[in-house]
Amino acid sequence: MPPVLPSGRGISATIGDIDAASDEVGLRAGVDQALAAVATELRAHTPAAALAGAWSEVLAHGVATAVRLTPAPAEWTWFVSGSIARGEAAPGSDVETMVVIGDTVEDDARTEVLARAADVHALLERCGIRGDANGVLASRPRFCRRRSSWVEGTERWAAAPAEDRGVVMTGLLADSTGVWGSADLASDALRAQTVAAVGRSYPARQAILQDATAVRAGFPSRLRVFATHADTVDLKLAAIDPVVKIARWAALSAGSESLSTLGRLDDAAAAKLLDADDVSSLRDCFGWLLRFRWRTRAGAFLEGRRVSDVVSLSETPPQERAMLRSVAREVAGIRRKLTYLASTSAFR
Repeated sequence: MPPVLPSGRGISATIGDIDAASDEVGLRAGVDQALAAVATELRAHTPAAALAGAWSEVLAHGVATAVRLTPAPAEWTWFVSGSIARGEAAPGSDVETMVVIGDTVEDDARTEVLARAADVHALLERCGIRGDANGVLASRPRFCRRRSSWVEGTERWAAAPAEDRGVVMTGLLADSTGVWGSADLASDALRAQTVAAVGRSYPARQAILQDATAVRAGFPSRLRVFATHADTVDLKLAAIDPVVKIARWAALSAGSESLSTLGRLDDAAAAKLLDADDVSSLRDCFGWLLRFRWRTRAGAFLEGRRVSDVVSLSETPPQERAMLRSVAREVAGIRRKLTYLASTSAFR
């Protein structure tokens, strides 16, 4: 069954309708009711963390119901990953999915499983739940594997993180949680295997930290904005992803199976992998970013318009613009500190 995630007022009441849906019409109605509840909660100023947890729950239950409504040619267990599994979904978040099938499933049956997985995602799309734009979908062979293949892959990606997108795959598995499937495969099965494999591999922990501290986007300087009028920044790449990835690395290094970013930071502090002051700063930064992200994306999302994490600084109120820059400086400083400590083998 889908995991129970924290819910905000009102939104959780729609979960029962989604779970009870007997066809596509019922699922669509349940999702629409959840959207209406989101609008109500936004007007009531419900905290962003509660909204994110509740919307994550809606999406996870939506996936589970779509799987239930789709005939399965073989026994399968569905997992979601990313922000939905962490309970941190934002307006417009898409779903990342993976499937585990039994080792005795023949190749012909596996081909049919892939086709049925595509049907699940087609149903979800029609109900307003988009599949991952980067292709992390159970309908792709890479993310639909026999149980032994997932176990072998987990060990291989941890042992050789530079090969076969090892860091990316490890991150997806570390963020995974089960939403539908056989009772003998726990909802944290893939995550637990990954935590154990990474714990045995210093190269994996090193590569994951290097990925977390890599600079992929930044905030344009005031001089650059003045000279070039280039004032946009990708909030996710520049600030959110670094915090999420640092927390994931720290949790994996500490042997923690926590899913949420804040829970991982707390575990990292307890294990003394991160300085307590740095954890406090990252917690504050992540909380503010979550609130800002919900505030800036919710309007377009509820109106059915395209949502984006690209923010125009000139169109952002001065107080929030200053806060964005402050958050960016805090995260960048901690990122540089971790890069230096890694160079001294402090995390070996």
